[in-house]
Amino acid sequence: MIRKFATVCALAAFVLATASCQKLQARDQLVKGIKAFKESKFERAAEYFDKAHQLDPDLANAQLYLATAYAQQFDPNVPPVPGGDNEKYAKQAIATFESVLEKDPKNASAVAGLAGLYQGLKDLNKSREYYKKQTELEPANPIPYYAVASTNWLRIRDKSVPLSDQEKSEAVEEGLQYVDKALERNANYQEALAYKNLLLRDKAAASKDPAEAKRYLEEADVYFNKALAARNQPAPAVDPKAAEEKK
Repeated sequence: MIRKFATVCALAAFVLATASCQKLQARDQLVKGIKAFKESKFERAAEYFDKAHQLDPDLANAQLYLATAYAQQFDPNVPPVPGGDNEKYAKQAIATFESVLEKDPKNASAVAGLAGLYQGLKDLNKSREYYKKQTELEPANPIPYYAVASTNWLRIRDKSVPLSDQEKSEAVEEGLQYVDKALERNANYQEALAYKNLLLRDKAAASKDPAEAKRYLEEADVYFNKALAARNQPAPAVDPKAAEEKK
């Protein structure tokens, strides 16, 4: 009995030592991945992050960094060819971000990553939904509010998924609501000011009342001038490190 107990203890100690060693190796792979990422060596970074995640599935951020490394290799300006590298990177990034959300449904970085990827893939409806979800997770951040507005402006012009006149009107109204929320959080947000100008011009174009259309155009001019004045102002940004600390 004593010998059996000693064997069990030795086995437990070995397992603990192995697990501890794997965690150290995982952290080493994570550090190497971050270094490669900063050097724009995204393929190599993905290999390090993937290894880190395999060694320690509980290692914070390893999978999120892996998804981001895949996303960096996706080029939204190149139409994904079935079976090609661009499609592969997009699918890998989406699957990995989704895996992050399965474990942490409130991970705003993963939600933002998916929103950006779907926009790059020209799936504007999915992109809009993820940006809206990001506003729920980061209510103080003006960027996703602006992104909903700018995505709606793109949706109105997307000939591959044409909107009815009613849907266009709804997209304009929602865009204006969200861009106003962005400007409530940063009154000098140049991109938000520019898109309020554009959305007001869409609203003017849809109006059947000449006087009303004129008012919208005059208001659009005001925001156009504000956007010009704010051009030299830095765009709002969320510090990733600070965001992680809040979690």
